[in-house]
Amino acid sequence: MAFSFDNLPLEITCPKCDKQIKETVRWFKADGRKCPFCNQPFETTGFRRGMDEATKRTNEMLLNLQKSLGSLKIKIDV
Repeated sequence: MAFSFDNLPLEITCPKCDKQIKETVRWFKADGRKCPFCNQPFETTGFRRGMDEATKRTNEMLLNLQKSLGSLKIKIDV
């Protein structure tokens, strides 16, 4: 199972009207997003690229952790 940031809440301030926009990461990653208050368009190319890289690295880290834990031998004394 792969990890995704898409459903995590994110809050940003619109650079034009200073209103707080509270949406999910998925909402901000979509093309053509605009501030719901002032209709200011968002340039999300860099954000999407960063989120994709963070997701990739997180999934690699989780896979490595899973491999490490899989080789761990546990002895329980009762």
